[in-house]
Amino acid sequence: MLEVGLLTLGWLQALLLPLTRLGAFFLAAPLFPQVASNVRVRLIYAAALCVLMLPVLPSTMTPPRAPFGEPNLLLLLNEALLGVACGLALQFVTAAVVLAGEQISMSLGIGFAQAFDPTVGSTPVVSQFLNLLALLVFITTGGHTIVIATMTESLRTLPPGSFSVLDLGTWLEASSTIFKGAALLCAPLLLAMLSVNIGMGVLQRSTPSLNVFSVGFAVSLIAGFALLFILLPMISERIVELWQQSAEFIRQRLLGAR
Repeated sequence: MLEVGLLTLGWLQALLLPLTRLGAFFLAAPLFPQVASNVRVRLIYAAALCVLMLPVLPSTMTPPRAPFGEPNLLLLLNEALLGVACGLALQFVTAAVVLAGEQISMSLGIGFAQAFDPTVGSTPVVSQFLNLLALLVFITTGGHTIVIATMTESLRTLPPGSFSVLDLGTWLEASSTIFKGAALLCAPLLLAMLSVNIGMGVLQRSTPSLNVFSVGFAVSLIAGFALLFILLPMISERIVELWQQSAEFIRQRLLGAR
């Protein structure tokens, strides 16, 4: 019985560093928006995934030992930082989608219609819709399998316990995805709404008796939602590209994979 206890403690010690990396990743990644307040769900998922990744870990059954060395506070912080860095790389895509939704809401005149999201706070309903669309696109395109493969590759490329320093310049370059991605997502609709507003201005100049404020809001709202429905396929393609860029950034820039 004592030998089984020692073996179990050895395995738990061996899994402490990988579990720290995976747990920090799932706590920072925008993959569970509806259970953002339930941390236990994410930690249980990280623990289950860590057990499934045992074949890629250089551990042995006998004798029980810590294959990555004795875990200490510095190594735990390093693993947590690496996991949070990978998770925040995916958060950049969510931030770009939310920012695009805010700009679209302002152009439609419904920026006041907001809802509360546990992950990003109070955001317009259009941002909520685009955020759910981004998660749906992520799942339907196999993004969850890419994430699992990427984290598995991270255990091979950077074994737990190997100290790594993140480059600040790389992070500043990656953060530009928020603004570039938001511009790519909302620019077509904003340009179309600009044409609608110019047309309403010309109509106001030609017929001064027309109350453009009462008519213009309805026209902008109907035209905006119609254009949003038409542009949804293109927006979905741009979101797929943003997810792919984030996954490639994690592989090549953070993990150094080839």
